[in-house]
Amino acid sequence: SSNNNIFFSPLSISTALAMTFMGARGETASQMRQVLHFNISKESALHQSFADLRALIFSPKAPAGETASQMSRVPPSNSSEESAPHQLIADLGAEWFRAATPCTLVAANRLFGPKGLDVLATFIDDSKKYYGASMEILDFIGDGEGSRQHINSWVEKQTANRIKDLLAAGSIDDMTRLVLVNAIYFKGDWAAKFDYQHTNFNGKFRTLGGSEKITMMHQTDKFNYARDDSVSSSILELPYLKKEMSMFIVLPDQVDGLADVQKKVSQEKIDSWVTEARMRASPTVIVSLPRFNLEQDFVLNDVLRKMGMNDPFDVGKADFSGMTGDKDVFISTAIHKAFLKVNEEGSEAAAATSWLKGMGIDFPPKGAVEFNADHPFLLFIYDNKSRAVLFMGQLCQPKQ
Repeated sequence: SSNNNIFFSPLSISTALAMTFMGARGETASQMRQVLHFNISKESALHQSFADLRALIFSPKAPAGETASQMSRVPPSNSSEESAPHQLIADLGAEWFRAATPCTLVAANRLFGPKGLDVLATFIDDSKKYYGASMEILDFIGDGEGSRQHINSWVEKQTANRIKDLLAAGSIDDMTRLVLVNAIYFKGDWAAKFDYQHTNFNGKFRTLGGSEKITMMHQTDKFNYARDDSVSSSILELPYLKKEMSMFIVLPDQVDGLADVQKKVSQEKIDSWVTEARMRASPTVIVSLPRFNLEQDFVLNDVLRKMGMNDPFDVGKADFSGMTGDKDVFISTAIHKAFLKVNEEGSEAAAATSWLKGMGIDFPPKGAVEFNADHPFLLFIYDNKSRAVLFMGQLCQPKQ
């Protein structure tokens, strides 16, 4: 829908499904390969490319598992490096902090299987080798509720208490055979922060159904900016500290223009937006952006089925014999949850602002470009070294 908020991490989802794909065989593997675009002649090369991309996004020395590590690279936002594979991968079940913590990326991904499930040593070894993760065995049959609480507690711990209650009550029972869980959290401070004194607490955000009263942030500075008349939209890059990552906002000219953007969005289109925004001198841009939160959780079963992945979720057809040596496991539930908070400091900053009053911008510079995000827009958070899309979504109703 072009009238509802959406926020998710293609990186997180691709990572978790790629590890699952490592155990798929037969028609199950064929369906996953087609849906996930894992079209590569040698499967080991696919998983190695995932490991290589993990090393590119994060530190090559980043330990696997649940250990924090310091990230030290500082790539320029206008890097001309060759693109990494578009299969998006990051470390699993880990918390990573960039140098001086300008950005924090927290991901929690793991497979959970039932007590008594005999997992092949090769699958366990390859999961650790390529993805830094493994399967955890729980007592789904004897203690479904305890298993659910354990998974939720693990996710909460991995995401610094940001993501809670991922699995709803009753979601694990004696029929559950495999649970694929992935959650991801991001925090970053803007390279150019919005001035609290320019915040308007009585701003308006236009929606398809009218308008909402919101808090609107303002600043004027030089930013990478482009136009794409094929979708009648403006593109703005808002870099985070040290320009390791950036948020791109695609703002349609019209309130109802997001539907056309949705139809035409693709990896190639995203690449063109980034290239166009960075290929010329940065103009002075008057930016108006709402404060907003995006938090969503998805059960991915239905959408993956619609895309062509039916057998992995079918108890009678699933073939994950690469995990156990037998066709005794299927994906019961694939769940994804993502969270984003944007304010003057950046994404998920903790500064208090309630006592300040808005002053506005009285004298916009001559020739400045106006970028007023007061209606539905598309956004994505982009890793500038690997050129991977870490997060993607749309803001349609700030108070949804």
